[in-house]
Amino acid sequence: MIVRAYGWNAWGIHQWDLGNIGEAFRYLSLANTIDLEEAARGGEDPIRRDMRMLWPLVYALLATLHGDVAAAETMLAGLEPPGDDDLIAVSAWAAFSVLIAAVAGDTARARRAAERGLAADPENGYAFFGSFHRLGRCWASALTGDDPAGAAAEAQTLIVTALVDPPRSGLTTWYALLAEMLLAAGRPTEAAAVLDRSEAFLDTDGQRYAEGLVLVMRAHILDALGDSTESIRAAAERARRVSIEREAHLFAQRADALLVDLASRSR
Repeated sequence: MIVRAYGWNAWGIHQWDLGNIGEAFRYLSLANTIDLEEAARGGEDPIRRDMRMLWPLVYALLATLHGDVAAAETMLAGLEPPGDDDLIAVSAWAAFSVLIAAVAGDTARARRAAERGLAADPENGYAFFGSFHRLGRCWASALTGDDPAGAAAEAQTLIVTALVDPPRSGLTTWYALLAEMLLAAGRPTEAAAVLDRSEAFLDTDGQRYAEGLVLVMRAHILDALGDSTESIRAAAERARRVSIEREAHLFAQRADALLVDLASRSR
C-alpha cells in the first residue's frame, strides 16, 4: 500500500511539474486516501515523515490550481502546525500557504502565512522555504499599495539570490508574480521584461504549472501598456484556452475575469 502511495504521489508531482494540473490532482487525490503512518506499520522513518509533511501541502496547491480554493484553505487550516517547535514543518506550511494565497490573489492570507514563517524562522535557516515567506510578504505589500516599487525591488533581489542559480521550484511562478507587483507599481514596461524571463524559464527548466498565470499576466500587461482591445482579448483567450486544456481552472477563472472586464468596457 505504501509503495502504491509513493507511486501515485511521484506521478502526480511529475504531472504537476509538466503543467498537467488535472492529471496531477487526480493522482494526488488517490494518494491522499492512504494513511502513510498506518500503512507503514512501524517506527518513524525520516524520509517517510518528510513526505507525510510535504505531500498534503502539494495536494492543497493542486486543489487551488484545479480551482477549488475553499477546499485548499480547509486543508491548510488542518495542516498548520499548532506551535513552532517543529521548525521545518512550520516553514514548509508557511511557504506553500504563501504560494497558494499569491496565485489565488489573496493578499491577507499571503501576509498571514508569510508572517507565521518569518516569526518561526527569522534567521532564514531553511533558505528555500524562507525565500517564499519573504517573497509572499513583498507580493502582499505591493498588491495592497504598501510601497509597490520597493516591494518589487526586494522581491527581484530575493528571486535572483534564492531561486535562479541553480533554478529552483517556483522560479517561473515568482517571476510572474513579480510582474504583477511591477504592474501594481505602475511599471508595465518593466513588468513585460520580467515576464519575458518567466516565459523563458518555462522552456529552459520545464516547470509549467504556472503557465496559465504567465499568460494571464501577459494579457494584463498588454492592457496596462495600452494595446488594442483585440490584442488584449486574444491574449486573455489564449490564457483561458491553455488553462482549460491543462485543467488549471484557477487561471482560467482569472482569464475569464479579464474578458468580462474587457466586454464591460466596450459597451
